[in-house]
Amino acid sequence: MTKLLIIIPARIGSKRLKEKNILPIKNLPMLVYVAKEAMKSKYKPHVYISTESKKIINICNVYGLNYVIRPKKLANDRVEKQEAIIHAYKKLKKKIKPNIIVSLQPNTPEFKINDLDKAIKFFKKIFLSKSIKEVISLNENQVMNGAFRIMTPNGVCKKTLSTNIGVVFTNYIDVHNHKDYLKAKKRIEND
Repeated sequence: MTKLLIIIPARIGSKRLKEKNILPIKNLPMLVYVAKEAMKSKYKPHVYISTESKKIINICNVYGLNYVIRPKKLANDRVEKQEAIIHAYKKLKKKIKPNIIVSLQPNTPEFKINDLDKAIKFFKKIFLSKSIKEVISLNENQVMNGAFRIMTPNGVCKKTLSTNIGVVFTNYIDVHNHKDYLKAKKRIEND
C-alpha cells in the first residue's frame, strides 16, 4: 500500500520575486493552488507545507492546509531545499509512516496531479530491490525544473549521491521572477 507524503517547502523570503509563493493564481495564493492540486492524487496523500513564515501559516489556517514549522535557520537563501524536506520528513515520519515522499515546488503553479501520479507509478516500478531511489522532473531542455522529486524514506536523508534515478518530463515554468510568473499565470488561465 502506498503511503504518500507530499512536502511543499514554502519560505517567504524570495530575493528575486518578493513573496512569490503567495502570489495569486486563479484567486488563490500560489502555494495553496499547488497544494489543492496535490490533494487530488489517487494515492490519497498527506500534504504538508514546510514554512518559517507566520504569514504562510495564517494562509494555511485559512485554507485548511497542514503545515510544519521550519526553523528560521532552514529558511534563508543559502540553505538547500532538501534540508527543509529532511526536517519536515523527520517531524512527520512517525505520524504518517510514508513509503514515498515527494518534494513539490510551490512556485511551479502549472503542476498537474496526473503528471505526478504517472511519475509515482513509474517510481514504484523501477529499481524494485533498491531502498534508495528517486524520480525527478525535467523540462523540455532535459534540465531539472524542480517541479517535483519523488524519493524513498531512505533516499530523503541519504548522505551519498543518488545512483538509482528515473526521470519524467514536465513542461512547467519554475517561477523565479516576474516574467516567469506572468508567463505561467497566462498559460494556466488559457488552459
